[in-house]
Amino acid sequence: MDDFEKEFPEFDWKNIPAYKHPGGKDCPCPKHEYIREQINFTKQVNEKGKEPSKVTLKFCPDHYRVYMNEVIPAMPLKYKILTKIALKLGAIQVEQLKYMESELCFYCKFGSGGHDRKNELPPM
Repeated sequence: MDDFEKEFPEFDWKNIPAYKHPGGKDCPCPKHEYIREQINFTKQVNEKGKEPSKVTLKFCPDHYRVYMNEVIPAMPLKYKILTKIALKLGAIQVEQLKYMESELCFYCKFGSGGHDRKNELPPM
């Protein structure tokens, strides 16, 4: 994370939508690193199980509503359509956590707003 902040000191990666990050999906920010790790882990697990690859996004109840009712509708048309197709096909699964599990929430973890907003990533 420190390297990224040195390379892009003015870039607010926590509060800018992922599709606007420098380098697109190859952005070196901690948020994209986490997504790449999750995708690679999912691929490894699914290769062993012979099932199609699935990515699971976990959100606390507040961020689940925000993601489904605000984030997806606010996406550019191309990303909105691709996201909806991936959700319908099951390539992306969105899981709603209990309030007590909010430390597993993607948005809570990366300080994208909401309750207990964090300025740093938690230790892995």
